[in-house]
Amino acid sequence: MPATDETSQQTPQQDPLLSMVQSHPTEAVWFVKIVTLFGVVSGIVVSLPCSFFLSMYWTPCGLCNRPLRYWILIHCLLQLFQLPMRLTFYLRIRQAERQNGDIQGWFRILTESRGWRFSKLVSIATYGWFILGVVWLLNSTHCRTCPGLYRLCLSVVFVAVSRLLLTLIVFYHAFQPNPEESPQPKPTGASQDLINSIPLEQFSKETCEVSCAVCLSDFEENEMLRRLPCGHSFHSSCVDKWLKQNKRCPLCVQDVEVLSEQRVKTKPIHDACGSSCSQRIRASLASCRQVNVFREMQSRASLL
Repeated sequence: MPATDETSQQTPQQDPLLSMVQSHPTEAVWFVKIVTLFGVVSGIVVSLPCSFFLSMYWTPCGLCNRPLRYWILIHCLLQLFQLPMRLTFYLRIRQAERQNGDIQGWFRILTESRGWRFSKLVSIATYGWFILGVVWLLNSTHCRTCPGLYRLCLSVVFVAVSRLLLTLIVFYHAFQPNPEESPQPKPTGASQDLINSIPLEQFSKETCEVSCAVCLSDFEENEMLRRLPCGHSFHSSCVDKWLKQNKRCPLCVQDVEVLSEQRVKTKPIHDACGSSCSQRIRASLASCRQVNVFREMQSRASLL
């Protein structure tokens, strides 16, 4: 047990991005490529205007009641810090696509690298710092010395929300549900008339099953069982409740209603075959009797 625990602790957990690529490689690559490109563009669009504004109005913005200038500054630095990683990530994806290389293997190497882990930590720090800035922005008042700072912070928040919405739209477009993989319909119950049409029988030693698969209890002598058209027997009370919720056999999962309809259709054929066979047997017996009578008459005539 201790050795097993040590090995489980040493085994690294697979990155969710790699799992997504393994399950849906084409859709995942397209999604990551679009989101990464938009991250690069949004990082440049946010960082350059904010840096220019802070360089022009750094001192007046320090008189506001909230340190929004520091929030803008650190937010821009975090965005610029992630730009090389995002750009390199995007270019390598394009290169792997052009060379028809092993996309899954490349993603596995990337997600196991230290740079990827460090980039994830920086992203988490960016999200945390963004939420802190939103709280400061909601609790700030109009700054007369630097009126453009408030509008600049709103623009940064607008870009971040737009990026989130675009990510959700791209994800929904890339991973649309496949009609062929749609979930199976929920089971429907059988009607009471169908349940009543299934014959009842008493348990005996000749019964194939010895226990009910619904309640998992053994059958007892003279208990009332209901034998489904597939041949499986259950307690009548147990299987009646089951069939009201699901009209499939608990063991073989065959549709009881379909099997009953097939039995009704094949019954006239069996009856016709049985009647024709009985008529042939009767005719053959009658012919045999006639032959026996003729032979007996011949024997008597020879004696005379």
